[in-house]
Amino acid sequence: MDLYKDDFRYPSVNDWVGYIKARVFTANGAIPLPGATVTIGSAEENGERIALELQTDENGETPTAEVPTPQASAGDVPGETRPYAVYDIEAYLPGYYPYRSLRIPVFGDTLTVQPIGLVPLPLYDGDEVRPEIPGDGIEGA
Repeated sequence: MDLYKDDFRYPSVNDWVGYIKARVFTANGAIPLPGATVTIGSAEENGERIALELQTDENGETPTAEVPTPQASAGDVPGETRPYAVYDIEAYLPGYYPYRSLRIPVFGDTLTVQPIGLVPLPLYDGDEVRPEIPGDGIEGA
């Protein structure tokens, strides 16, 4: 499934693709978060942009996205083109603080799995502030 723009090209080294998948969770990985929006954007300095918007499934995982990358041989000569592309990843789910990770390296023909831990926003109950814990059984939480 080609999720990137057909006209997006890195300068002369983009004959390959890499793959990105995000896993979104809370409680230090114990609870997957379905329905989160994950945005993957190009962080290349050449001004070209690519943006993908994906949703997490019931396991808190996005589909695997195919993105352009340089050939692995691009890094064979020191000081030349680096052998990876860089992407920014953001995640959002109502009730949680937004997440952003910048300049994630993605190598050609390789799957990059980005773990994303979201922190719940506090709930206000009068003067008391308490975090929402999914499945804690507290009414109104």
